[in-house]
Amino acid sequence: MSKKNKIEETTEDQKVTSQENKETNVKTAKNAKEDTSKKSAKKQSKKQNKEKRSLAKKVKETTSELKKVSWPSFGKVLKQTGVVIAVVAICTLLLFGIDNLFSLVYNLLTK
Repeated sequence: MSKKNKIEETTEDQKVTSQENKETNVKTAKNAKEDTSKKSAKKQSKKQNKEKRSLAKKVKETTSELKKVSWPSFGKVLKQTGVVIAVVAICTLLLFGIDNLFSLVYNLLTK
């Protein structure tokens, strides 16, 4: 074989090898995308299941904690409600009185 034939043969082998590598890379990229989409679908499915479980778990824990609360008696609730209403009424009357006093002073000064 001559040098020229060897060079041509080597060049052609390199072209074939290069083409095979490109095809392999394309297949690998496609497989990687498919694997990624499958993994992402699995993660999403697991996340949804985890959210459902975590919501159920939170409801269960909340119910459990509410059972531990010491609730006040009805009479105590009524007394405390009465105190709140009385304080609000007193504050309302106080502010109304101060407002009227300032209005009176203002009207005396501007006349």
